[in-house]
Amino acid sequence: MDKVSRILRLFHSLIQGQKLNKADFAKSNNISERSVDRDLEDIRYYLSEIHSNAEVLFNKSENAYYLSGWSNYKFSSIEVITILKVLIGSKVLRKDEMQGIMRSVRMMLDPTARREAVNSVYAEVDNYISPVHGKAILKMLEDLNRVISKRLKIDLHYIKGNGEQVTKRVLPLIFIFSDFYFYLIAFIDGSGYKYPAFFRIDRIESFNVTGEQYSEDLYNTYNASKMRNCLQFMYAGELLNVKVRCKKQAEEAFKDRLPNHWLIKDEGEYKVYGARVFGEGFVKWALSQGCNMEILEPRQFRERVKSEIKKIYDLYK
Repeated sequence: MDKVSRILRLFHSLIQGQKLNKADFAKSNNISERSVDRDLEDIRYYLSEIHSNAEVLFNKSENAYYLSGWSNYKFSSIEVITILKVLIGSKVLRKDEMQGIMRSVRMMLDPTARREAVNSVYAEVDNYISPVHGKAILKMLEDLNRVISKRLKIDLHYIKGNGEQVTKRVLPLIFIFSDFYFYLIAFIDGSGYKYPAFFRIDRIESFNVTGEQYSEDLYNTYNASKMRNCLQFMYAGELLNVKVRCKKQAEEAFKDRLPNHWLIKDEGEYKVYGARVFGEGFVKWALSQGCNMEILEPRQFRERVKSEIKKIYDLYK
């Protein structure tokens, strides 16, 4: 059984109120007791991430682990269907990883709801096409999550978009999903950059853990939960304020893409908004909005858009 399925099975047993004997679980799954310890640690980390009151505790008299403070809420079939359809639509995972998640998630349901969920998405999963890179990434995400939680520096072996192989020592902060890919957000050690770099996780060949911790102050200063609303475009660069004029038909796309926006002026047919973004990717996205959106500030972005429009015109004239 793969690790994702194993953890889900373990978590499912705990939320059902079952007591877990570590040795028995290890034997039945043909793994070491240390692997069970790591699985329990992952569950504890997940519970802390969702700010749950539940805890995985150990009962000495019964020599077993159990889950306290967990409500007996279960997934409904439509919730599982929704989760699977979002995953299918994201096209972020290889087909075998997608099939593994579907098998694991459906086990959270009772048999009747399980059949309903499987029937609703089976054809989509069966015809699912893996992303072009063809990389399995769940194990890489698992390994990165461990070093992030321990604030450890790593030597990252990475292949850039042009095929160049580089090695950089980085301070990993968080990984997130955006537009078909997972990205690692990390500071390059010793670079002096004020803001982090973005690394596509499917382009990470491997990494080595240095054993050196970076300062907790950096982790706290770069508050990932707040900065998430600025990380829409996955391009490095300076974090800055932009000012745009939107037509009504572009307003919804702008608000969804930039949730940390604010209204500056209502001009009737147009509205002027401000937002805080990493600018490089924003320029590329703004071009896709055509004449429905106009960049007003900063001036250098406005000039770059004009230059790109001229190049496009020259290409098609």
